[in-house]
Amino acid sequence: MFHETSSHPSTSSPHQRSVREGYYQCSSCRKSYARADHLIRHVRSHTREKPYVCQVCNKGFARPDLMKRHAAGHGSPHGGKRKRPQPSNGRVSQACGTCAKSKLKCDEEKPCKRCRERGLPCDWPSGGNEPSPESPTEGLISDGQPRYEPLEPTQPQASYALSAEDSSEVSGFLHSPHDCTQNNETLHDYIPHSRPDIVSQDPVSLGYDDATASPVMNQESSSGIFSIDGAFFPDFIRDSLIPSLTRSDIDPFIAPQEYANTIDPNSFNFDFTDMDFGLIDFFNTQGVQYPQHTDVPDGLETDSGIALGAEAYQRSSLSAWKPGHSDHAFVDEEGLSVPKSIDSPETSLHSKRQVLSERLSPGSRDLIFGLVLQTSTTGNLTRIMKSFPSTELLDSLMQHYFEFQSHQIDSWIHGPTFQPNEQDPDMLAAVAAAGAVRSSIPTLRKLGYALMEIARLRMSDKYERDNSTTRDLRASQTFALVIDIGMWSGDRRRTEIAESFQQPLVTMLRRGLRFRRSIYHSIVPNPEDTEAVLDKKWRDWVEQESFKRLVHHLYLHDSQSAMMLNVNPLFSYAEMELPFPSLRSLWEAKSATEWRDTYLASGLATERLPSLVDALHDMSQLATFQACIDLQLSAFALLHGLSALINEYHRLKFISKGNSKHWNALVINSRHQELTQTLQHFRMVYHEFASVPGPEVLLVHEMISMFLHMSLEELQLFAGKEDKREARRVYHSALDWINSTDSRRAIWHAGQVIRAAKAVSLGCLTGSLAVGVYYASLAFWSYSMVFKAKDSKMPVGSPPSGAPFTGRWPRVFLDGEETTDVQKFISLGCGCPVLNGPQGPATLDNPGQIMDVLQNVLRGESSHEALPPLVQTLCNLMGGLGNAARSA
Repeated sequence: MFHETSSHPSTSSPHQRSVREGYYQCSSCRKSYARADHLIRHVRSHTREKPYVCQVCNKGFARPDLMKRHAAGHGSPHGGKRKRPQPSNGRVSQACGTCAKSKLKCDEEKPCKRCRERGLPCDWPSGGNEPSPESPTEGLISDGQPRYEPLEPTQPQASYALSAEDSSEVSGFLHSPHDCTQNNETLHDYIPHSRPDIVSQDPVSLGYDDATASPVMNQESSSGIFSIDGAFFPDFIRDSLIPSLTRSDIDPFIAPQEYANTIDPNSFNFDFTDMDFGLIDFFNTQGVQYPQHTDVPDGLETDSGIALGAEAYQRSSLSAWKPGHSDHAFVDEEGLSVPKSIDSPETSLHSKRQVLSERLSPGSRDLIFGLVLQTSTTGNLTRIMKSFPSTELLDSLMQHYFEFQSHQIDSWIHGPTFQPNEQDPDMLAAVAAAGAVRSSIPTLRKLGYALMEIARLRMSDKYERDNSTTRDLRASQTFALVIDIGMWSGDRRRTEIAESFQQPLVTMLRRGLRFRRSIYHSIVPNPEDTEAVLDKKWRDWVEQESFKRLVHHLYLHDSQSAMMLNVNPLFSYAEMELPFPSLRSLWEAKSATEWRDTYLASGLATERLPSLVDALHDMSQLATFQACIDLQLSAFALLHGLSALINEYHRLKFISKGNSKHWNALVINSRHQELTQTLQHFRMVYHEFASVPGPEVLLVHEMISMFLHMSLEELQLFAGKEDKREARRVYHSALDWINSTDSRRAIWHAGQVIRAAKAVSLGCLTGSLAVGVYYASLAFWSYSMVFKAKDSKMPVGSPPSGAPFTGRWPRVFLDGEETTDVQKFISLGCGCPVLNGPQGPATLDNPGQIMDVLQNVLRGESSHEALPPLVQTLCNLMGGLGNAARSA
């Protein structure tokens, strides 16, 4: 007769000890079993493996017989639930309290026949007399009668009768010991005692379905948050990250004692078939490898917060493109038709400001139109011919692009020498497209993307017809414009095509030695130069400077697109041996005379100018040569070189995780310290600049500082970039990140990214700068969600384990000045992190509100339709993550 097992291991029976000392031993916890199938079930309690999948509903099971029973229920007219079969050979699956106490036979009726005939009270336990989760013959004496004994009524619900050793195994793997003893409740009031080895096993190894192992969970029905491993999780993290503890067909808010009447005892029949005993040798030799993927229960796909984040990712341009039969180069051709309501002299679209030295002529417009007719399909030709953009509209779009470029740090097409009526039509189409895609009018943006496709299709034919074009400046600039438009379009198809087209342009410039210093030579104007000589020097200098700026532009573009797509750049910072671009005032000179006067007045040195490689070796050269180089652009390029170093650090850190045989953790930590000191040194260097760095430079500096302290890949996966399985895989890494100082440093730099973004000129927070704001929001979101999951149930008066969200701590404004409170927050976790919002401070314990604040920063004062597509898709993605947070 078995009563509750004592909490002391010394009281375990000899039979229990012999079972634990069986032949088959688990390589993870060293627990042994007398039967191989018991070990297999136990191993799956570690791995959470469910290899047997129902072909109807894709539900996974740890055992083939349970899967077969489940699959058989699909054919039942009762919605998959089968009627319990009547016991045969005098055996019953349940007994009333009176029959069980007398050890007499009981039938399946309530009240039973024996109690009715003798007038005895037929009391059935509330939990039911559940059979052992072994074969139906277990727990019976020789006459076929079941042997049960009620547990001592010391508590309303009795716990599983586990030995102290077994209890520690279960609690150590799934739950803290305190929760096991205080909060767990049994599913059964009676335990069959004829199999002592059953009592010593954990619930999962007994063959229970995961949902029936409810004693390892502590469900808080009032808050919708449950505890496991001492951490508390919102609903969507419970459903998505640990689905093996939840089931869609069991209400998580039902009290544990109510589950007993919902469990079919026949599902516990152990009919061992289709056993794969090779699994034993594998785990005994390899050890337990915890699974990277876990199936998601049915019914949780749309309700899960991570599912919402994954859906938002799938709609954004950051997700993978799945080509369809309707995707082709001519899908945007309808945009080549512009309605008269837009293309008319009465509209304000025709710019009155003339940035270029001349206006576009009707003849040049006809050349663009001819290029369109050669490339377009016949189905749209009539419509295009009737409403192709006028000369004035195309000229206005080109003027708009050069005006926009004049306000950018990265100015790389020389406006004063750009003669529209002397350029090839593909170059004109690309420049007009670059101006159109920056318009606030959707119709003009469609026109820009259609012209971009025309120019892109033309480029391949142009290069093939004359291979010398691969070294031509205008052809390379056209190619770079097409790639720019596609990469920052916010459209997955255009983004992927632009990414694939970068390599040919990089190769052409590399083979043309444009990355090397040797091809560039000094061109110096003299006061005695004649007008013809001076004009020749100026134009030669402009072409050489244009190549330098084109290479630096392509390097910035490659680095920025690599950050957005989280891939490796196409070419290395170590290749950038060409000198930094010259002074911006020289570049913007509108004539040869102005160029000479500016050069002579500046007293420029003729010695060797530094390159990106030189600046990475010694960043103080930026301050030393600031009177000779384009300081803002050079600092911008240097920061992107540092971002490549940070990317390399994360790649090396990834392959050195765990007990690596080839990589030393001390080297990784040393590299992290070096990069931290380098970024701090850059901050000291730019304070020596004669002109204050622009907000774009500061934004990039804070963004790559943020990247140093967080794994961008893992945070994107946690937010749902790929699927919920990947989110679960990286969850524990995110939890480790929250527990470290790096997480607080990362969100501090993220706050400074937002501060710099607010200072960017209106309409310029696009492209890679908008992506930087999104990544900052991702840092806030991940920090909030994981921190809430970990510490949301801590008592108010208890000391914090990380950065607390309680009112008694001072507010730390992450987008404000660096203060003593900020340093305390980063170092000690003391403080309540907040952001400045339009409605007042927004705390990080409300990630939905934080996402709303950051969307307002990204939108600025623009309306919904006026936003560029990439900015709009990033806002939608941030909104989707905010909704995921609210659903938690």
